[in-house]
Formats: sequence, structure tokens, C-alpha cells
Amino acid sequence: MLNREEHIAWLIFLHMQGLTDEMQERELHEWRTAAPGREELFQRMMSREYMEKRISRFVKTEEEEEKRWQELRSKRSSGHLVRRIKWLPYAAAIALCLSVGSIFYFFGQEKQPEVLSMVEHDIQVPGYRAVLVLPDGRKVDLDDETSRSHLLGKDSSLLVRANSLEYRDINTPDTTEVFHALEIPRGGEYLLVLSDSTVIYLNSESTLSFPVKFQGGERKVYLTGEAYFDVKKDTKRPFVVVAGGLEVLVTGTTFGVRAYEDETDIQTTLASGNVTVKAEGKSVKLVPNEQALFDKSTMKLVVRNVDVDLYLAWADGRLVYDNCPLEKILTDLGRWYNMDVFYSRDELRSYQFSLNMKKHEAFSEVLELIGKTGEVRFEIKDNTVIVK
Repeated sequence: MLNREEHIAWLIFLHMQGLTDEMQERELHEWRTAAPGREELFQRMMSREYMEKRISRFVKTEEEEEKRWQELRSKRSSGHLVRRIKWLPYAAAIALCLSVGSIFYFFGQEKQPEVLSMVEHDIQVPGYRAVLVLPDGRKVDLDDETSRSHLLGKDSSLLVRANSLEYRDINTPDTTEVFHALEIPRGGEYLLVLSDSTVIYLNSESTLSFPVKFQGGERKVYLTGEAYFDVKKDTKRPFVVVAGGLEVLVTGTTFGVRAYEDETDIQTTLASGNVTVKAEGKSVKLVPNEQALFDKSTMKLVVRNVDVDLYLAWADGRLVYDNCPLEKILTDLGRWYNMDVFYSRDELRSYQFSLNMKKHEAFSEVLELIGKTGEVRFEIKDNTVIVK
């Protein structure tokens, strides 16, 4: 059931498409004439340029999404992960944004509430940043071009770029697994292609330990933090992700694992294929659109149906939350944008918001969207966001 503002937003959307009937037009006319300023607001919304500029930040058309999907399929090495997300249509995007604020804030009124104050500088935008840890403990900053060139010169099995690291499957007589580790700092992300062609997209503040070349009957990697996996199918050698006290077994599928040490649970979210999740002697099998949730305090392992976009959209460059506590949203943003958060009142942590926008927007624009509800204000000082 839509609330009043959502209903009006839906009527406006239908009007723009020429799909309203006589009763809907009469209801919309009554709303337009019921209060000063509404007609002016309505006419601004009717400007196609105005509308496209506002809505394009939150949603893609089917044509745009199809074009982007084709680009990603043909350019895996560019550093983008190939995963198709079913984005909300225009009208649903309006409804989602209305849960953040009113229609007046979404479409933009002349006098908007103060959202940011004392902004000394914007927070850095997330980028491709990673450190490769070699078996002898040496660390190579992959953000540094000189370090990358030196690494390439010493190891012909590697293909390293600013945004991705790829291991080639070169035949060698050595049967001992040699491990590397990839560390992603706060404010970073990175694409990794293993020697078996498995593609892994690592999120901020994450570490993955993996063999340079897989040996034996299984392909095992170790994760702390968050990653999205597109596993190369191999029924003879299952792929195993070890994260905390949990193991995820797959033969070829796409899924996400979230296992930050400071969080109370470990999440395994399945996008396609099937996986088996094991923890504390228990085992569950997942089908697409299911999530295994392992509670680290109770040791319970449960399965639930979820909207996978809420848990995996980060890998496709989107911020998607639905009625989520502000503390959870800002914790994620803190990792992605490498900033700290201070709450002036504890109750602000539990305020719930919905959000759907590009991950790589300027951070002030993300705060602006949340702040337009009038529920909270933000102040940025140095590298800290103060929530008021």
C-alpha cells in the first residue's frame, strides 16, 4: 500500500507517460491546487531535462542497463565485475527515494534544508587500491606504476594493471602451493583473476589469501572482509572459501561472502548456481536468492530468502539499502570512502533510510540525499562525518 506522497509520485509518473485516466487526472489536479507552490513544482517536474537529470542518479533505463551489460561482458579485464542486476523501473525508483524523503525533496524545491555544514573538503572517492603480499612478507603497492612494472619484470605469470591482478595458469613441475595475499585498504576495491580463471571482486578493508597455482583436489582461498566471486566451473575440483569459522563449497557459481571481523555474523549470498555452506558441524545448501547467515555468538546457521541486490549491488558500483539503520549505511560508507563517523546522539544510529545511487558519487552527494529527509544533519571536518 502506497502512502500519500508515494501515491502522488505515482500519479505524476503516469501523467508524464500519458497514462492517467480521468479520475487520476482529477485527483492530481486537486493536489496541484491544494497548496501554494505545488503548481510551480509540478511544472518544473514536467521538464524532461529536469526529470532525467534527477532520476538518472538513481536508476538506469533497460536500454542503458543492456548496453552496460554488453560492455562489461566484453571488458572483464577493465576491472569491472560482470554481474547483471535487475534495476528498478522509473516509478519504483521514485517510490524508493520517497522513503528517504518527500517528493518535494526528491524533485528539488527552491528552499532546501541545510544538509552539510562546515565542509572543509570532500571525502575521497573509492578507487582501485590494493597491496600484494608475497610469500617472504614483502608488500607491493599495486597503486604505484613503478612497483607494478617491477613486479611484471620478475614474474611472467602475472598480468597486473592499476585496477586488476591476473594470474596465468602456467605449467610448472612444482606441486607445492605458494600463497599470495591481496590486501584492500579502506577506500579501495580491486579485481582479482585467479590461475583457474575465477574472478573475484574484493571490497574495501578486505584480505584474500590464495595459491598462485592450485594443486590437489580442491581450490581453497581464505577471506577476511567482503568479496564477490564468479567461480570457474570445475566439478572435479570444488572451490572453497574459508571465512572465519565458515566454509563455502562450490563448483561453479556467482555469490558474495561478507565476513568482517568486527561484525556479529557472516553472510553468504547466492546470485546463481548453488553452494554448500558449512559451519560448526552444520551444513546448508543454497539456491539463488538465498542467504546463509552464520551468527558468530550463537554459532547458529540459518537460511533466508533475500533480495540479492541489497547485498551484492556494491560489486556493480551501486549503493542500495532498503529501510536500513543509518549506522549500517555509514559503516559501509566509512569503508568505501575511508572516513570516520561520530554520532552526536546515539538514537541517530537506528534511524532507517532507503538509498539507491551510484557508489562513486562524491560523498557529499550521498549525505545530501540522506539529509534531505530533515531527520539528520551532517558536518564534515577533516576525515570525520559528524551526524547531528
